[in-house]
Amino acid sequence: MTTLDKEIARFTCAYMSNAKWRKFFSIVHDGNMGFTHCVWKLVARREPTQGHVPDLEQLRDTYVGDCGALNGPFEFREIEWILIPKRHGFRPYDNAPIKYLTQNIDDIVDRLQEVGQFEFELTSEGLKVFGYKP
Repeated sequence: MTTLDKEIARFTCAYMSNAKWRKFFSIVHDGNMGFTHCVWKLVARREPTQGHVPDLEQLRDTYVGDCGALNGPFEFREIEWILIPKRHGFRPYDNAPIKYLTQNIDDIVDRLQEVGQFEFELTSEGLKVFGYKP
């Protein structure tokens, strides 16, 4: 059993397959909703990581290619959850004031409810889609 398998085994509920993760990302990109930013929580990492929503071309059968999201490719089964925030801040250059972008997640929530096969919650922070839960 690999280290990753051991990490995954500590969860009691698994919600996503490779195909469902690809479907989720196709919904995110459907209709050019313009989502760019997300927060990744991988099962083997203690802390969530700020990142980018991968382009469809970066999705493979079983993994996300090197899209700059987490400094290299990673398997779909490594994703504990992903958060699409309603709002995120960034600095366009060093020492610049923080700029905030808003991501309208209402459309994606509607699409996920239509499809009806995703475990997600809507919070004040944004939309969190789960791969696993304890």
